[in-house]
Amino acid sequence: MLSGKDNSGFGWDKYRQMVVAKCAMWNSYSHKAVGQFRHHSFSYCDQLTSIHAKDRVIGKYAQTAADIIE
Repeated sequence: MLSGKDNSGFGWDKYRQMVVAKCAMWNSYSHKAVGQFRHHSFSYCDQLTSIHAKDRVIGKYAQTAADIIE
């Protein structure tokens, strides 16, 4: 929602720890399921980002979810 295609108009309020946008943007966003995040704060977002943001497996032992299921 905050990164990638079709995200113009969304932002992050670091003080309230929540996704912000004008009402028209929320109403017109193509993924309607994200409406649940309109009034939801993410208290631990900064901590979780610092833990998980850079974890990327590369190389010959990297697996996708499909690989693991097999």
